[in-house]
Amino acid sequence: MARATSSLRRQFLVATVVAGLLTGLPGVLLPAAQAGSVEDARRKVQRMADALEAAEDEVAILSEDLVTAQNDRDTLEIEIVATEGEITTKQAELDGVQAQMSEVAVQSFIGGGRGGSITNLLSPGVGPNESVQKQTLTEMALNAGFISTDELDALVTDLENLQKKLGRQRDRAAELAEQIEKKKAAAEDKIEKYTALKTKAERELGQALRAEQQRRAEAAARAARSQAGSFTARRGNGSLVFDRSSIPPASSRAQIAIAAARSQVGVPYIAYKAIEGVGFDCSGLTMWAWAQAGVSLPHQSRRQANSTPRIPIEYIEPGDLVYFHKPISHVGIYIGNGMMIDAPATGKDVRIAPVRFDRVVAVTRPG
Repeated sequence: MARATSSLRRQFLVATVVAGLLTGLPGVLLPAAQAGSVEDARRKVQRMADALEAAEDEVAILSEDLVTAQNDRDTLEIEIVATEGEITTKQAELDGVQAQMSEVAVQSFIGGGRGGSITNLLSPGVGPNESVQKQTLTEMALNAGFISTDELDALVTDLENLQKKLGRQRDRAAELAEQIEKKKAAAEDKIEKYTALKTKAERELGQALRAEQQRRAEAAARAARSQAGSFTARRGNGSLVFDRSSIPPASSRAQIAIAAARSQVGVPYIAYKAIEGVGFDCSGLTMWAWAQAGVSLPHQSRRQANSTPRIPIEYIEPGDLVYFHKPISHVGIYIGNGMMIDAPATGKDVRIAPVRFDRVVAVTRPG
């Protein structure tokens, strides 16, 4: 009987704690020990909600850093191909010089069977006689009447510089490949830890945690609507000092981009993806949404910020992009009234969410 009574008391206490977390119940008076338990539980829920928010931010930052490194590598690979093409072209020009020089002139210079390739003579690092070789070769070219001293020197110098540039690019590509592997491992580790933390939180705190997260979301929405309203009021009363003529007008295609983003609400966040109905990361969503309106954006939040006009936050309009963190590592598309659509983090879906204007580091206007 005593055990049954004790069990009932525990159940009553748990129910009271959860009810207090969910509703506040300002009129309920509890014994001091029970009141302390309620406060302890409240603090635990708040700490866990804080930890989950921080972990989500870390995952977003690491994921976007990885996207940046991968984009840098892709860009560098294109540059390497371009440099190799320039080297091929420049070498062909030198080969043309070689073809135009007479075999007699070459043999008169290299007599004694030293080898007849003018490319070898022009190659860097052939020893202490390099300057003599170039000077003699230049004289032969001038005597042949088809190239000037400056032109020949420029050909040789350009080829040497291109070869050095290619070496630097390949070294950088190797560094980026190493960085990508490290960043990928770090992101995967952080995602694993976040997932474990989230599972633990949901198992231990359940409805109380969800209620705290909902409370925070509602408070953030109220604050966002209030802030958006203050922007509108300040624009209307002339208290802003910005030169409006320097601010590009809102794009007529913004509503197309917003409609596209809305159509993907509920689609899961997947790092490095931008596939309709399948998955998006944050910059993948904004890139895809604006692409439906005919505007091309890079698949990386920092590059989106750097490739579109900056807008004072007080002049934000639907369709503008809002950026978070320093360096920038998250982006959403503003839809008005303090709200945005974004792909938030691993384990979540594309959503409509309040803009936390105190965390916004930049606003830009595509279109």
